[in-house]
Amino acid sequence: MTTREFYQSVISGNVDEEVVLKASELLVALDNRNEKRKSADSKAKRESADRREVVFSALSASPTFADTIAETCGLSVGQVRSALSALVRDGKADKVIVKVEKTKKMAYTLHYEG
Repeated sequence: MTTREFYQSVISGNVDEEVVLKASELLVALDNRNEKRKSADSKAKRESADRREVVFSALSASPTFADTIAETCGLSVGQVRSALSALVRDGKADKVIVKVEKTKKMAYTLHYEG
């Protein structure tokens, strides 16, 4: 069964065993393409990894705000927040809430296991 025939069968509501088999094949092919794309190295992925390293080196044990790190590293606040989110997800940094006057702000520290 071709992909076109598969789509036509789904649209017309004729779902039989052959259509289910074709759908399974298409899903496997989609998963394989996505896995290749995810593991492939690209310029954007290398730049992102480099930014994470720069941001990681700017972290310390004391809470630091994203905008302060951005100024220190020469990056935009958005790039720094993205890198910080990845570092938190990877367990290399921690989010902490710091009270500044009457407001609470998010700050980041090096991850500490103690």
